[in-house]
Amino acid sequence: MAIVKSPAQLAHLTPKRALILMGWAGATAALLTYDTNLSNRIDPEHSDRQASNIASNVLIGTALGTSTIKYLIGCHNRDVHVRNNAVREWEAMGMSLASVGVLKYAFRRQRPNSFGSQGDFFQTGNTSFPSGHAAVGFAWATTVAAEYPGTFWPWVGYGGAGATSVLRVLARTHWPSDVWVGMTIGYLTGRYLCRDDKCRETPPKSENQFVPVNLPASAPALATARRQFCESIAGSGESSSRCGWIIE
Repeated sequence: MAIVKSPAQLAHLTPKRALILMGWAGATAALLTYDTNLSNRIDPEHSDRQASNIASNVLIGTALGTSTIKYLIGCHNRDVHVRNNAVREWEAMGMSLASVGVLKYAFRRQRPNSFGSQGDFFQTGNTSFPSGHAAVGFAWATTVAAEYPGTFWPWVGYGGAGATSVLRVLARTHWPSDVWVGMTIGYLTGRYLCRDDKCRETPPKSENQFVPVNLPASAPALATARRQFCESIAGSGESSSRCGWIIE
């Protein structure tokens, strides 16, 4: 959605964003021009390429598994905030993968590991551009970074996503420009989902907690009875979970 809506934002570009956009376009053009030569210089042994491919898959699987475990923990603890964070991370990964899938079949670029490949576009049966691993990794990392700012999670997320992107090039499954564009798609997807600080909302109460409620001033007798009841429970040492009311 962020990619679809982005052309409409061109009329409202600030000078800073225009400069960033031109820099990104220049970097993309340079990579598209020279990444065939760059990739051909990175020609590790076949076993190393396999190891890089496996490692990149493991890193993406770890991100997906982390969100899944988080969702299960949120369900078990009835923690709506943790559960919503996990769902948002799934959503970011799914949206970025869908965007990449459309572009893959539109551009149909040859992969580096294809025989005699020069990275040509619009070749039947090829799906190199852009990188799905890079997009999914950076979508997850950007969302997590917005959900948990100031913690170690942004470092873990972006570190893992960056490593995944490099490994895709070392595995000879993508050209550097494939990875660069995939990273951009993932980042923009995460930023779109977390726009206006949506990922930093105040955590709601757990489902098994009472929401504080003020009793109306017109019910002093009820307030007094309620306070006396809670004081009696507190004195007996029993659970006071039913006294989650704020009585004024």
